[in-house]
Amino acid sequence: MTSLEKISQEIEYLEPISPTLPRLAQLIDDPDSGLNQIVEVIEYDPMMTANCLKLANSAYYATGYEVDNVRDAVQKLGTGRILEYAVGREIGGRLKKACPEYGLRESELWEHSVAAATAASLLPQFAKRPVHQAAFTASLLHDLGKIVMSRYLDEDVLDDIRHWIKQREGTYVEAETAVVGCNHAQIGGLIARRWKFPAVLADSIAYHHDPRGKGRSNIVLDAVHICNTIAKIIGIGIGTEEMNMAASAESASSLGLSPGSIEALCAATKIELPRILSIFEEDKHGV
Repeated sequence: MTSLEKISQEIEYLEPISPTLPRLAQLIDDPDSGLNQIVEVIEYDPMMTANCLKLANSAYYATGYEVDNVRDAVQKLGTGRILEYAVGREIGGRLKKACPEYGLRESELWEHSVAAATAASLLPQFAKRPVHQAAFTASLLHDLGKIVMSRYLDEDVLDDIRHWIKQREGTYVEAETAVVGCNHAQIGGLIARRWKFPAVLADSIAYHHDPRGKGRSNIVLDAVHICNTIAKIIGIGIGTEEMNMAASAESASSLGLSPGSIEALCAATKIELPRILSIFEEDKHGV
């Protein structure tokens, strides 16, 4: 069995991300922060400034006038969308790599992640409770741990996971935890903490397969759990996990989602996903 401590040591050597991203995430999470602070953080990062303006003036967000400053871009797009986009640009290349240990071809993990984030961005239209902006970024990053965990899943380990599921009739994540000693969600949460993202974001990644376990109750976590499920339902990034997961009725209820609204959210996500993916494709040769 591989220990969580052993994998945690490897996380320490992961390629770092821009320090602007967790700083921006922390400000968005802080109810006392203001627009001026958020704009200042972006303006001190030339790359983020350029990309923020590029996104605001993209065809997807076209409004008939050109945005030429960060303040107007933030007000037009919203801080949650800017953070999600910036994080996607930063880690998209890592998520686009094939992950055969999870049955995911090249770009499938990325498309699944964007599908979950797309569902999160649409969720406020269907939920009866406010959805915190952290849900967008957490949904985009929810399966980040698979990149590290896959290094420990050789064929023998995968056989043991399949055998455990067959014998115990449990979920894939339960089998992964039993055989490896931890699961990809936990590892993703550790990566988010290593990168200094807010606790609510890291916890929502770490527990997205078990949102109601051990008395947990968090609207962002519920949102990430549901959005991961939505991405699976519409057939994006199913992989070896397939639909072998426990969908929480309590999470749906806490968001005020009915079976009908979940079905509508699935349909909306499927329609919107190609457009969201195109935003990242448009600028892959850009700034």
